[in-house]
Amino acid sequence: MKPLSASLTVGERGHKPSTSSLQRVRIATILLVSSFTAVVLLATSFNLYRQYNAAMENTVRAARNTVRTIESHASQTLGETYRIMEGIADVYEHERAAGTVSEEYLHKLMAEKLALAPAVRAFFISDANFVGIAGSRTYPVDISRVYLTGISFEAMTDVGGDMVIGDIYRNQTQTTTVPGAWLLPVGVKIRDADNALIGYVFGLIGVEFFADYYAGLDVGPHGRAFLWTMDDRLVAGSPNVQFPTGTHRPNRVNLPKTWVPGPAQVVTIGEGLLAREIIARGKLLELPLTTSVSLDGEDFLIGWRNARAMTMLMVPLIITMMVLFGIIILRQVRRIELNEAALQQAKAAAEEANDAKSRFLAHMSHEFRTPLNAIMGFSEIIKNKVLGDAISPAYTSYADHIHRSGEHLLHIVNDILDMAKIESGVQPLTREAIDMTGVVAAATSFVEGLASQRGIKLRVTATSDLPLVSGDQRFCRQVVINLLSNAIKFSPAGADITVATRYVPGRFLDVRVIDRGPGIEPALLKRLGEPFLQGNPSVSHIGQGTGLGLSICKRYMALLGGELLIDSTVGSGTTATIRFPEPLLIIASKRSTAAE
Repeated sequence: MKPLSASLTVGERGHKPSTSSLQRVRIATILLVSSFTAVVLLATSFNLYRQYNAAMENTVRAARNTVRTIESHASQTLGETYRIMEGIADVYEHERAAGTVSEEYLHKLMAEKLALAPAVRAFFISDANFVGIAGSRTYPVDISRVYLTGISFEAMTDVGGDMVIGDIYRNQTQTTTVPGAWLLPVGVKIRDADNALIGYVFGLIGVEFFADYYAGLDVGPHGRAFLWTMDDRLVAGSPNVQFPTGTHRPNRVNLPKTWVPGPAQVVTIGEGLLAREIIARGKLLELPLTTSVSLDGEDFLIGWRNARAMTMLMVPLIITMMVLFGIIILRQVRRIELNEAALQQAKAAAEEANDAKSRFLAHMSHEFRTPLNAIMGFSEIIKNKVLGDAISPAYTSYADHIHRSGEHLLHIVNDILDMAKIESGVQPLTREAIDMTGVVAAATSFVEGLASQRGIKLRVTATSDLPLVSGDQRFCRQVVINLLSNAIKFSPAGADITVATRYVPGRFLDVRVIDRGPGIEPALLKRLGEPFLQGNPSVSHIGQGTGLGLSICKRYMALLGGELLIDSTVGSGTTATIRFPEPLLIIASKRSTAAE
């Protein structure tokens, strides 16, 4: 497989990718990262939702099953107690009918039955007025008082047949069970052959029997199991129940006494989108008792919370890696675009250089051909004595043309040689203290003849007391001459050209050449200084130069440590400035110190 960079950089046939193809890659990368992020978020959200629903369904199922388990245990306990009491009632009714009732016998009988009922703390028999006749824990029974103070016999509830059940109470006697223990009284009516009520058999069930059983149920560290009366009064609960037996449930909801047994009802209590607690309730046969189980969200959602924490850790990591991958691709695309742009610029520069060289060759061919034709033509006239053997005044004029053509050729050759030396890095530089006022005067004197031919007036406004400049005097003079020559070349006849100096203490020294020519277009202005580039091709014509003048000036100033600045406005003229920064200036105090 090819590397990504290679596949992005080179097409199937080696062509560079177009801007549109790179843009498509960028858009595809952004869409890929965005789609992947959206898919990851949706997938993880759906997975967490599915796991949450599964945890809730399992918890509801566990709550219902636990309620059924509690119902079964309580029903079995109470059912066995009622069957034992029915047997005791049958024995008592038979003994009474035979006239052989013995308190001692009944006591022994109930004591034996008590061993078969672990949930029962005591059995006793009373008459129809609730006066004790015999008991499993006392012998003989104190007939003079109501047996077991605290039981509300008159408030007993019929629960079907001859069975009754009372309300829970706290034991206050010493003869039946542990003092202060909570008891649930249940009873069976005793009837004679004529179905007349002759007494009761009562059993006292210790509620701690249910509490001990609930302690062994698997309801989680924070879960709870309960046994209630119909008015939501606590009969028994698991060890972590936070309110005591005999009190009502906080925020209780009374259930109707006609509520029939059926599937456990489930209530979900939550905060926001998450369940905080699941409560399942059920009814205990026809008895006025209900059961409930409360499962805490900290227990049944712990697995889901761990999965959520892991997901919240992994999803940002996965998305971050995908985003980084996308950033790498986009940076690679950007790098390719920059490389392509650089190649395009290099290509444009090469084409421009090639065009410049082509123009240079065409220009040079004419530049060389014109003076050479003059040299060849006039020298042939003189050689062949076309005007006779005598020295004619025309010969002097022809010799002058030959001389000026030779000077023009020499100037062109010198420019080319100077440029070649600069490009090769072998241009010698001799530093000395230069007076720029003298340099400006010498350069102005050198081009004065050319300016007078075009009717151009040169104005020099030099500041007095200029500091000396550390540089090469030949270079400086050549730069000023070239700038003046350009100004004269592009200025209209009769115009003025100003040469001004400006010194800013502590910063720089400027020499400015200001003309009122046609100016330079902005597109060409930033390219001035390139070899063979004409400053204003629209007004330039053959014979006006090689296009190397400004390029030589720019390179000379770079060698000296200064800079060349060109400011121009089309139609308003051009200002060329050569600037020598403060490190190149020799201040008067420095000169006097050096002299001392």
